[in-house]
Amino acid sequence: MENNQANSPAINLKWRKLLGRSLGVLIVLGAIASGIWVWHINYQHPRTNDAMVRADIVGIAPEVSGRIVDLPVSDNQYVKQGELLYMIDPRPYQAKLDEAKANLLISQKEVDSRRFSSASADLAIERLEHQRVAASAEVSRIAAEDEYLHNYLQHLQPLAEKHYVTTDQLKQARSRYVASRAALADAQAKALSARSAVEEAKSDSRRAVSLIAQAGNVNARIEAAQAAVTAAELDLEFCQVRAPFNGYVSNLNTREGEYAKAGTPLFALVDDRHWYVIASFKETYLKAIKPGHASEVFLVGYPGKRYRGVVTGIGWANSPDNIKQQGVLPEMQRTLNWVVLAARFPVRIEITERDPEYPLRMGMTAFVTVLGQSADDAATAYKNLPTQ
Repeated sequence: MENNQANSPAINLKWRKLLGRSLGVLIVLGAIASGIWVWHINYQHPRTNDAMVRADIVGIAPEVSGRIVDLPVSDNQYVKQGELLYMIDPRPYQAKLDEAKANLLISQKEVDSRRFSSASADLAIERLEHQRVAASAEVSRIAAEDEYLHNYLQHLQPLAEKHYVTTDQLKQARSRYVASRAALADAQAKALSARSAVEEAKSDSRRAVSLIAQAGNVNARIEAAQAAVTAAELDLEFCQVRAPFNGYVSNLNTREGEYAKAGTPLFALVDDRHWYVIASFKETYLKAIKPGHASEVFLVGYPGKRYRGVVTGIGWANSPDNIKQQGVLPEMQRTLNWVVLAARFPVRIEITERDPEYPLRMGMTAFVTVLGQSADDAATAYKNLPTQ
């Protein structure tokens, strides 16, 4: 009896050691299994807490310079597409538009006048051409008569020497020939003058046509004046700066009376049409992330609220922090890291669902999990998840 009682503590101690070792082995195996399971989950469904909500931002800059006379929006205000953001004093641009319209009317009148002048020049050319033809015909007529008188005088001279004709007849023939020569010279001068008048009229007509600046059905002078009117109309229209899309006014620090310069933004407009998350994932996870994969997004500001998202792109480059550019050659730091740190690349995840009660704000901290399936396949899975 005493021996059994003496052996009982030894047996209990043995069982305790065996039980402790078994528990230790189970704990180690459980830790290994848990680690493998977590590793599998991380690589099948990569997740990161290094993420931030983003939206596209557009600087609202005027197309024209001038004094702001109306600023109906305020900082952080929500505006809809087409809503007036601010207006620049339109009076100088209205004056330029009126001037451009007046110049257009002047150009149209000048072109009409030059067209009339060109038509008149064509009629003058036709009239002068008739005169030239008449002068040429007169030259031909007088030249023929001159030749006849010359031949007649040549015929009378031998007869006068033989006294077959009188001296008066010879003098009369000679006078008529001299007069014919003078008439021929006068007719030739008139014909030359008519030709010169025709050439001058044609030159004036070409000059008038060039001043009209007509090319086919397009008149360059009128088109230039019309372009000036269109530009002035655009400048006047640009005096009213309207929202290009639905968004939030951000960083507005001015009021009426400020002089706005063309191309210089007065404030920013946060695009409310597309919200996305830029999540930094280790390069070891990129193999499991593909564009089109569904994602879950949680925001620190809204605990328990789940947002649906889809991967739309993965960054192709980052800036190494241990390389400096010196001239055309990179400067490499000679360091030895015992612990190799995986690089991170940005992954863009478009948020596909919105909740007016939980508005998104740019810069909010996010937690992202990539589900590893396409967005279409994940839609059914989301329907079975409990709503928040």
